[in-house]
Amino acid sequence: MNASPIVCKISIYPLKSLDGVSLQRAKISEGGCLLHDREYALADEDGNFIIGKTNPLVHGIRSELDFEKNTIFLKHSGDSKGRTFHLENELISIQHYLSAYFGFPVFLQKNLTGRFLDMPDISGITILSTASLQSVAKGFHLMDIDETRKRFRATIEIEGVPAFWEDHLFASEGTSIEFTIGNVTLFGMSPRARCVVPTRHPESAEVLHAFPKSFSKHRSNTLPIWSQLSEFGHYYFLSVNCFIPASEYGKYIEVGDQITIKGKKKFH
Repeated sequence: MNASPIVCKISIYPLKSLDGVSLQRAKISEGGCLLHDREYALADEDGNFIIGKTNPLVHGIRSELDFEKNTIFLKHSGDSKGRTFHLENELISIQHYLSAYFGFPVFLQKNLTGRFLDMPDISGITILSTASLQSVAKGFHLMDIDETRKRFRATIEIEGVPAFWEDHLFASEGTSIEFTIGNVTLFGMSPRARCVVPTRHPESAEVLHAFPKSFSKHRSNTLPIWSQLSEFGHYYFLSVNCFIPASEYGKYIEVGDQITIKGKKKFH
């Protein structure tokens, strides 16, 4: 099958661990990530992030940010209507609203340079194909592709390729894959190891028991013969961590952009 990888979906997650926003065009911001991606995060009194990985109550919150109005809509599982807050003028009210839901003091933090990403120094975006999502969804009969997409939360989704084609974008440890999306140069660094979050329903937090084991078996059974994933010790991986160098800041990635692989590069 001839592959013609193109960007078909761009998603950012303005408030870390909460709902995503679909874009047609995204700017590369300082810090090597997409503008507004993980710009905000919730933290406890000790500065620890409140995220789905450590607190399943996160899945019960719906959020929507309006960057033009500088507002955020929040609704949690105990609130049928939700509330809209101004992100600056009503910061204390936002924190009180969320503190009441979680049952402990919650603070809203902001960072414009990608420091709230899980791995900001090597992964400004993650790439995943629609075909891979379809393959995973098919392997778990109770899950449709949209639910699968919400469980794995990639920023760039591509089409025109077979399942797990994105494994082409990483090599062995210490080596990166240089490629372009449109006129943006990136480096594929490594496969993305998954955590507990994909085991939970993205809204109800209901757990799919033995999900990592079943997922890993499916990944192993469907692994392309050329993939180097087996070198990483297990198969609980999906999507690719990609680094964006400072030379690309200010450029844009758009839906419809083509992906072109340039070759392997040693990376320090």
